[in-house]
Amino acid sequence: MASPQVQRKQYEIANDVPFEITLNGKKYKCRYLKEWTAAKISYLITQRNPNPEADVSQMLKLMAQNNTIASKCCALMILEKPWKIKLFYRFLWRKIYKTCTAREITEALTVVYEALDLSFFFQNMILVDQMNILKKKLTKMELKQLSAELQSERSPLS
Repeated sequence: MASPQVQRKQYEIANDVPFEITLNGKKYKCRYLKEWTAAKISYLITQRNPNPEADVSQMLKLMAQNNTIASKCCALMILEKPWKIKLFYRFLWRKIYKTCTAREITEALTVVYEALDLSFFFQNMILVDQMNILKKKLTKMELKQLSAELQSERSPLS
């Protein structure tokens, strides 16, 4: 028999019971992550274009480009419905980014992470991200190999 906590969690997920997060003193209700919203978040995460072999200046540039991802994820989780996301997403993530501290955003994401048990979701995103890096590396290796083959074909036999 399952513990009372597990039964309560199962009931909350099955009945889509909202939970609250607090950003900048304002309380927002979040619900279980729907597939459309999860797809938007996964697309957002995979578009950040990480480069593990970047030097310090390139890494700082990547960090500057990706510093809005947490506020965008919060906005998607708060809005949750496709029509709300289409109407209010651009405004809400900018408001969160400008008015909230990184600590508040982290606490909100932690509440969502614990409430929805998103560990499997983010683990899948990490795996997809690693596959993209592997694909880029393989493409670079194939290009080098092709270039070497073309060079060997062009060089005259001695």
